[in-house]
Amino acid sequence: MASNGNHQYAIPSKDLDWWSEDAMVRFGTNAQKSAEPAWQDVGANVLRMDSLYDASFHDWLKCEDNVSIIASYLQRIANEYPMDRIINALRWLVSSWRVESTAVIVRHITAEWAVSPNAKPAASAPFRLDTPQTSSQEPDLAVLAGEARRGLLVRELTKDWTCQQIAQLVGMLSLTFWSERTHLEAFLRTLVSDWDFCRLSSFFSYISSQLGLDYRVKVSMLQQAARRNASRLSLKRSRNSAGRSSAAAAGDNTTVESEDASNKRMRHEPAEFSTTVGDDESNGPAAAGIVSTEADESRTETGSHGNSTPLSIAT
Repeated sequence: MASNGNHQYAIPSKDLDWWSEDAMVRFGTNAQKSAEPAWQDVGANVLRMDSLYDASFHDWLKCEDNVSIIASYLQRIANEYPMDRIINALRWLVSSWRVESTAVIVRHITAEWAVSPNAKPAASAPFRLDTPQTSSQEPDLAVLAGEARRGLLVRELTKDWTCQQIAQLVGMLSLTFWSERTHLEAFLRTLVSDWDFCRLSSFFSYISSQLGLDYRVKVSMLQQAARRNASRLSLKRSRNSAGRSSAAAAGDNTTVESEDASNKRMRHEPAEFSTTVGDDESNGPAAAGIVSTEADESRTETGSHGNSTPLSIAT
């Protein structure tokens, strides 16, 4: 039993497979409310396990006092799963933890990610980039890939962290990792691969002295960040320009459609009858009848014929 103040948590037995992510997924509901996989909602799955087993897995996992035990278990099982699942689970786990506890988790899980088969025992003192290197061997591509993977993990876990918090985490990790300059560079370049210039500059102001970053390395990474800024600004301007062009084209289409509709109405409106006598061929029988009727009425009103009835009768 592990105690935390007045609370006691039951430490899971190694015989149980509840640490397995596949086991956690089985506790998800059959009918998901969204298209997201069941494993993405780690908190809900752990709470369902608590309900089924009448346990307190959720509270035990979220308690930072248990970080050493949790880190040991995760080191054993986490690397059996793809990176997206590792990131998803750790985001939930460390969401309310201190930087120090997060560093413990990252150190345990990534301990064997960038180990060369010919690696020598690590020195106790942290490595500094401004220290001359005597190694003449070419960089191990497997180690560089492992450092890039570690950088990806830290980048995704710290998306909403401040630069100062990230620098604190990297400083703690530097006490364990990066015995070679190229290893640290591979980690840092992946970590900051989507940062803008201001964020990277602020990060360097916190961490460069602790890591002993070479001036040329910082300049190179800042130049890349500046190019990213310019590329994003250019893309934003292109999108805005395309949006204005689309709006203008839509306005032109609306004007043309309005004019077409007006022309259609003019073509479909009936023409007014004319009482002017024209050619017989153009006016036709109807026009001739109208003219004849008007003539008869005129004669009746003027009384030009003796048998016609006057319009008004004197009383």
